[in-house]
Amino acid sequence: MDKAFEGIFHELYSPLCNYARKIVFSDDVAEDIVQNVFINIWERKRMQEVDNYEGFLLRAVKFKCIDYLRSKRITSNLPLESIMDMTPAKASSGITEEDIEPLLNFFAAKLPPKTRQVFLLSRKSGMTYKEISEELDVSVKTVENQMGRALRILRIVLKDYDLLMLLLIL
Repeated sequence: MDKAFEGIFHELYSPLCNYARKIVFSDDVAEDIVQNVFINIWERKRMQEVDNYEGFLLRAVKFKCIDYLRSKRITSNLPLESIMDMTPAKASSGITEEDIEPLLNFFAAKLPPKTRQVFLLSRKSGMTYKEISEELDVSVKTVENQMGRALRILRIVLKDYDLLMLLLIL
């Protein structure tokens, strides 16, 4: 349990913080929420009961963010109703434009660094492959290969969350 939990923590801590940050709009609060989720899971030894730990942690962080927003009565760009509807099973059918950025950041964090950089420059910054190749000082073919790799990885990851529809939006 200790080694497995440590591996899960190291793999998902940063992506979960990025995800929470897009909901609560605070680095410190996001880190506190993610740390508290991991502490709670560690104390209760709950990871043994979970088949899909990524989905479980994503939902746990999302609901802790909702609790935080409710307790602070913070209004954000992401309405609480849309966050609550963003469970992995429902996300593909009820996804809104405001839901996309936190999900994009969460799943992009799972990509290798260079692939993530190319993907985010293309999808988030709206740059063309030629512009990306000039900025990163690589060939256009390298950019094409990295984008293809990113989309293949995301297709596999998003399939597990029933979010393949998100690829069409991206």
